[in-house]
Amino acid sequence: MDEKTRAAIERLKQNKGLAEQIMRSGDGQQLMQRLTQGDGGAALNRAAANAAKGDTRELSAMLQGMMSDPNTAAMMSRLSDKAKQ
Repeated sequence: MDEKTRAAIERLKQNKGLAEQIMRSGDGQQLMQRLTQGDGGAALNRAAANAAKGDTRELSAMLQGMMSDPNTAAMMSRLSDKAKQ
């Protein structure tokens, strides 16, 4: 995970309202649908639990895999921009 991503995550941790706003946005809802499709969110829950313990490899791999789709990459870029505000 690069430093910009780490910084964005820290901002979201410190500002729960911003995280909630982002996840309620259209892009946030679409991202959640894509992350949970197929297994109802089991893989996302496992990756998030591991990330909370400091192991971000699985979550990073999920997100990197999604970045191969140009539409998803654009959506994630917009979400990242919102997190930087």
